[in-house]
Amino acid sequence: MKNKLFSHKKISIAAGIACLLFLLNSCDNELEVTPYSYFTSANFFSNTDQANMATLGVYESMSSRDTYGWYIPFVFDADTDILQISGLGSDDWRTIAHYQGISQTNALYTVWSKFYQGIDRANVVVEKIPQMDLYTNGTQNQKNQLNRYIGEAKFLRGFYYSELVRLWGDVPFKIKSSQTGDDLRGALVDRKEIYAQIIQDMQEAAALLPEETPKDERVNKWAAKALLARVALFAGGYSLSANGTMSRPGNYKDFYLIAQKEINDIMAQNPYKLNPSYSKVFKNQCQHVLEPTENIFQIAFFNPSGTIGNASWVGYFNAPLTAASSLYATTPGRCLVPKPFYTSFNAADQRRDVSIATYSINALGNKNPLLTARQDESWTTAKWSREYQTNSTLERSYTHINWVVMRYSDLLLMRAEIENELNEGPNAIAYDAINQVRRRGFGADITGSGINITLGNKGTGYSAAGNVLIQITGGGGTDAAAAVVALANGTIGTIAMLRSGDGYTSAPTITITSTDGKGSGATATATLLTKPTTTQIHLPAGLNKDNFLKALQQERAWELSGEGMHRSDLIRWGILSDKITETSTAVKAIRSNYFYPAVTNFVKGKHELYPYPQNETDVNKNITRQNPGY
Repeated sequence: MKNKLFSHKKISIAAGIACLLFLLNSCDNELEVTPYSYFTSANFFSNTDQANMATLGVYESMSSRDTYGWYIPFVFDADTDILQISGLGSDDWRTIAHYQGISQTNALYTVWSKFYQGIDRANVVVEKIPQMDLYTNGTQNQKNQLNRYIGEAKFLRGFYYSELVRLWGDVPFKIKSSQTGDDLRGALVDRKEIYAQIIQDMQEAAALLPEETPKDERVNKWAAKALLARVALFAGGYSLSANGTMSRPGNYKDFYLIAQKEINDIMAQNPYKLNPSYSKVFKNQCQHVLEPTENIFQIAFFNPSGTIGNASWVGYFNAPLTAASSLYATTPGRCLVPKPFYTSFNAADQRRDVSIATYSINALGNKNPLLTARQDESWTTAKWSREYQTNSTLERSYTHINWVVMRYSDLLLMRAEIENELNEGPNAIAYDAINQVRRRGFGADITGSGINITLGNKGTGYSAAGNVLIQITGGGGTDAAAAVVALANGTIGTIAMLRSGDGYTSAPTITITSTDGKGSGATATATLLTKPTTTQIHLPAGLNKDNFLKALQQERAWELSGEGMHRSDLIRWGILSDKITETSTAVKAIRSNYFYPAVTNFVKGKHELYPYPQNETDVNKNITRQNPGY
């Protein structure tokens, strides 16, 4: 189980310190507004405990439903070729996802202000700790602790700015804490200048941070280097300029070289490894099991009161549609998966059924297949299912599931992309990196395989498909699931495999029962699936640069779907518009009225960035332009 970065005590202390150090006034009246203004206590930093609490206050800005507990990973990553938000309406989370957000959309300001809150908290830590007597005259252990806190604050400042630039482009920029009397209305600063400071911050942070495997959600040296590699790829990628065109820096390969160096440093130390089971990664996440060799950097969520606080909607907003039952709490099933993404997978790729729920979970806790009529438009993300969660009373409305910002497979795929770009085609390093990810995705390193189930006797007297339960026991494997699709005059008409599972070394026993006591006699048998060979799993040799990049882009979608970065990846590759158009064509081929609003609302040269929030521009007249198209 995780060592909670924000325990009940630490939440209270960090919140109190945040109020002491960083007082924020915000309203619509210009005379009363001081955007991201925080006033420091001159006598607060007197010991390492206080410095630690102030540093936790920097982390706290992202441990919120306003940032990584909801908006950023789900809403801001939606409406692409692999994920979209359900339904239409005026809710901020729908208008933003469906490319209808405007400068007055409140959620945009909520996220914007949270980032600047964290940045100014980081500025205070970076400035105040070197002024402490202990920083100069303390014991070596005290100096080491204080330097670590500076490293954490610099990393987080760089991380927050990288997210602002990713979402808004050029933004106000300051690396000095706000003081009474300061002019707090900063002008927009070119993202190139901001990226230079982000890179410096993260490099300096890595030099100060510990190398040890973390026991909680705090950043270490290797995580700082990994996130720096990601930042470098974005700095060298395509982004929307103020003139409305998509472009990348002329020296973009310099940023790929930075990313390559950081990743090579990490690989030389080998602190990470893939969990052999793809599904286990998300089960561990849902069970609050820290897995620091798989998950490079994650954001802590915990609130012992069971209310919003430092809790998230991970596993609620982005889970299979679930009815309330004695087993599970309800979910709304908001994160939908377009059917063409499901069909893009190889059927033997275990990531498909772990990532996508082609079913809902009813009030009995049974899976109801969504395979008839227009039900394929209701398929959802599945990685954070209620089935995997603790289902404690404290996690019925909000969960304590951490948000993972980067996994090791992400780093491997970045490595493959970088080597392909810098060598004008894939080398052995690139192939090895992507094939490691593919082998895990196909379960190559797990003993056993998935299964298929074949209906035998159809039985009689069954009342409803949702009342028939197919139980799979034995065989040594996990995760396989099947359900009845339809009845025919009280007999079982068809069944469907919902998950083939993995790790089965022998055929499991299949038992068909009725939850309402009506019907009997149906039978089914399981058979082991043939595992694909290494040759079938690995990418074909001899791909050129462009074809390898396309394979890499698809691999990132299969591996990292629903994990918060896909939309931004498409933007930095300059292909978001193309992918929306391709997906529209694919879903319209399924049915002409397939729900896919992105193609109607998305405007190329506009929606690659969000508008500057009007709450900010109303009071900050030094922001003299809006992002293109708004």
